[in-house]
Amino acid sequence: MSAALLRQIPPGLRPTSARWASSLAGGGGLMGWRPTPRPKRKLKRDDAPTTKQSANSGSSSDPSLFLKGEVLDHALDLKRCRPGTEVEVPYELTLTESLFEFWQSSFHSQDRVHTSTPFARALGLQDRAMPLSLVLFLTGAMSHEDAAKVQVGFGRCVYHWPVFAGDTVTKTFIVEKVRNTSDGNHSIINFKCSLINQRGRLCMSAEKRLLFEFPVPESNVTILAEESESSQLFRDHLLSKASVLRGMESHSLTPLRTGSLILHTLSRPITFSQSLQLASLARLTHERHFDVRKYDERTEVYVPAGLVLGLTVSASNRDLHEVLHEEIVNVSYIHHLHPGDVVSAFSYITGVDENLPGSLEEVSVRTVGVKNISLEDVDIPVELLTTDKTYTKNVDRICKSLCPKLTNKIVAVVDRKILRQSNRREVFLL
Repeated sequence: MSAALLRQIPPGLRPTSARWASSLAGGGGLMGWRPTPRPKRKLKRDDAPTTKQSANSGSSSDPSLFLKGEVLDHALDLKRCRPGTEVEVPYELTLTESLFEFWQSSFHSQDRVHTSTPFARALGLQDRAMPLSLVLFLTGAMSHEDAAKVQVGFGRCVYHWPVFAGDTVTKTFIVEKVRNTSDGNHSIINFKCSLINQRGRLCMSAEKRLLFEFPVPESNVTILAEESESSQLFRDHLLSKASVLRGMESHSLTPLRTGSLILHTLSRPITFSQSLQLASLARLTHERHFDVRKYDERTEVYVPAGLVLGLTVSASNRDLHEVLHEEIVNVSYIHHLHPGDVVSAFSYITGVDENLPGSLEEVSVRTVGVKNISLEDVDIPVELLTTDKTYTKNVDRICKSLCPKLTNKIVAVVDRKILRQSNRREVFLL
């Protein structure tokens, strides 16, 4: 190849090395030759980007090439709600055996009405009844409560009719009462929650109290309970089987006496995976239960209130065994529970009614759930066991002044009535 041929190569592509130039001039091949790279042109600030550049950069001078998405808000606007407002719930859920078993694997229970099919059928039930804590969790689960800051508590939780695996349930929510907090910046709304099975029978009713981060117009109106909400068909059915129960050996382990304080030894946590799955099964949607991108899993994600109740009640189950039926008078949630926190409990027996058929008795009990603390050598204040003011501010005052070890450790205060087989031994005078 001649020097004339070399001169035909554009200047920018000519070899810069003298060795390569000599090789080309001498007729050598192009193997190993690399053209001199052209300097990159800097894009000026006012230069219009090309379509290819726009696809990579996410911006374009032509808005027709892109769409801007919108977020659908499914949360209810409760700022103008009044007592009597009904919240439409278009969902229905068929309860499977696997849901029942998953709950049993997460919350301890030894009560045969929930664990033994032959025992349940001997009492005239079609199968094992789902426990109250599970049914209440399903009753109070609201897919439209995204705007709520936190759940304050439950009240008047009545298990009217047993729920079985295979039932299909629907829910209704009615605003029962609205009021503002003392600071005027928040509101507490009471909802009347009802769970209804596929036959149209009311299975559970409960009052649910939620705290919202906005004030509402004050109202002195309160929706009164309907007659169906005071029915106790499930409890009455069990009482009618007192003679059957008398012929079946009582499995109750210890007698219960008014004024007794029981420190429960069963302690267990709920993991984030368990909380996530159970919240999903109940169709909860509040981001505080799920979104670990926004909230830290150990310190900011909250265990749903229904699961806090399940842990508190299950911690006491072995010592109060054998429970046939429960009614929750009130639940107050005091401090948040996070996944991995270990929950234990203690119970105070406030009353025992033995004037029931056969060997049955009704026990009024306050169970207090605590987190991440050993209850050994802790002196429990009597005021904590007997006060009617179980809201957070008063409970914190009692703990700080009388029992600092319990400060910020109480997660729930649960007042309930349980129907159980007693541990009494009949004494005959001859």
